Amino acid sequence: MSERIDGRYVHKIVERNILLGRVVRRPGAEEWYDAEMVHDTSHPFFFEHQLDHVPAMMLVEAGRQLGIAISHLFLGVPMTFLFATRSFDIEFTDFAELDSPVTIAARVTDKRYRHGHLFQLRLDGYFSQRDQRLGTMGGNWAMLPPALWKRYRRREQSRVNA
Repeated sequence: MSERIDGRYVHKIVERNILLGRVVRRPGAEEWYDAEMVHDTSHPFFFEHQLDHVPAMMLVEAGRQLGIAISHLFLGVPMTFLFATRSFDIEFTDFAELDSPVTIAARVTDKRYRHGHLFQLRLDGYFSQRDQRLGTMGGNWAMLPPALWKRYRRREQSRVNA
């Protein structure tokens, strides 16, 4: 099993919930990144019952964590910013087997900046194992400073309570 990255980069405190190992920028490929996934078959949520493959929801969570890690490690998003998923597009074509590593490749596009900070992007990528693609995942993200996050949440909560 690959060594996990620092949980701060994926907003996780409990080590077993960190699903990424090494995350690198792909040499010579603009805005492409590669990561190793850590799939712990003793994880109490993802493997609450016996499975003969890596569950899809674990792959999705690893893809989500990759977007956060790329933003902090390579794109200068401050560690205090909060992430809001705006959309996900996911399709699986094959099972991820338990006996070999899963890698995730992702490309960042549609970056938008506000007040000098990256506040929105799109991430599209694929999962692979043994050089075979297992599926694709894409999504749109917003990254917000804590004060703006709180303002948005207060506005939403006041609408719900009205």
